[in-house]
Amino acid sequence: MGSCVQVSVAGYPDVLRSKLAIPAELTILCGLAIGYADPDYPMNKVHVGREPIKDNIVFVEA
Repeated sequence: MGSCVQVSVAGYPDVLRSKLAIPAELTILCGLAIGYADPDYPMNKVHVGREPIKDNIVFVEA
């Protein structure tokens, strides 16, 4: 499985808040698409170091 950050969804905070019950005190920065990566696409071969998930994410159950 692969993932892709999608910043464009942050432009629709009212929709996201209503569908996902995201409280007003949380800022919506981006969304994350999860799926199968295209192995032939060159950018899918770039690996970037990351901080631990627990330092950067809040899980919201819908």
